[in-house]
Amino acid sequence: MSTIREVAACAGVSLSTVSIVINGQAAVRKITPETCQKVWDAVRELDYKPNIAARKLRHAGANDVITIALFWANDFRTTMLSRFLQGMQRQLSGNSDVEINVMTYISGQLSRQRSFMDGRRFHAAIVANASEEDLAFLEENEFPFPVILYNRESERYSCVTVDEAEMGQKAAAELLLRGHHNICILTSPGGYSYMRERDEGVQTAFQQAGYPIYSDRILLTESSLAGGAAACRRALDAMIPCTAFYCASDAIALGALRVLHDRGIRVPEQISLISIGNGEPAFAAYSIPALSNIYLPMEEMAEKCLELARKSVGTHDLAPMHIRLETKVYLRESLGEAPVR
Repeated sequence: MSTIREVAACAGVSLSTVSIVINGQAAVRKITPETCQKVWDAVRELDYKPNIAARKLRHAGANDVITIALFWANDFRTTMLSRFLQGMQRQLSGNSDVEINVMTYISGQLSRQRSFMDGRRFHAAIVANASEEDLAFLEENEFPFPVILYNRESERYSCVTVDEAEMGQKAAAELLLRGHHNICILTSPGGYSYMRERDEGVQTAFQQAGYPIYSDRILLTESSLAGGAAACRRALDAMIPCTAFYCASDAIALGALRVLHDRGIRVPEQISLISIGNGEPAFAAYSIPALSNIYLPMEEMAEKCLELARKSVGTHDLAPMHIRLETKVYLRESLGEAPVR
């Protein structure tokens, strides 16, 4: 098993330079791309596996355990973590050779997550909910362990995604099919590219159909029950003439449903709702009325992320694999024909 000293000698650089590069600090410490390339060439040539990989992969055997870290943003999406873990558990069913470490991080600050930077606790990392700042950090650096991205796209790393714009287009198609030409969009502020793509998919479909959605019909709110309720109240109080709400998350839609109930507005007879199904499926299926949504296959995506992570352990130069899954439309009671006015 090669050592970091041998990597440094092979690359013709200092020990500290090797450490900086393999710990993802090259850009911060202003290490040149040429030097980084020398280090990574030496890592691959010598099959160097730092820290946990060296300890756990030194001897192949039935009792070896692969440690995979799941980095999950500590924000409103923590409520979705249970779905992701359920999917990973399905992948692990009957296997005891993998352990999962869940590590939270602040959105936009993955570079400050010490456990990610030193990479000593795991063989591979699944990064979920990366912001644009986090993606930029990942693209600017290289790491001594495989990285798999959940629901984010990259040419550099393996990733499992869905077609975000298509999700919005599917929602728009169902609304237009039922005569909903005037709708409101209840969505979160544009800090997340995937949500913007879904919203843009809705807007583009309505624009192409001849029913543009103007800015006063796009209400920004937090992705939560309270946020959905607040946005719904704003739309109703402003008396915006619409026959349906497109909601960027199940949480927003469920909050809106409560306000409509409290105000005696019948769903779907007077107003319809459709959402992006990123919450617990049972909440949408058992709400009153049951919520129609475009379902994000989070459990299946988690399975695929874990599958890629397991395959990539110990093969630093594995070519990135891109998996894109289909999204399904679940039509329930909240979506009906547009009322005649």
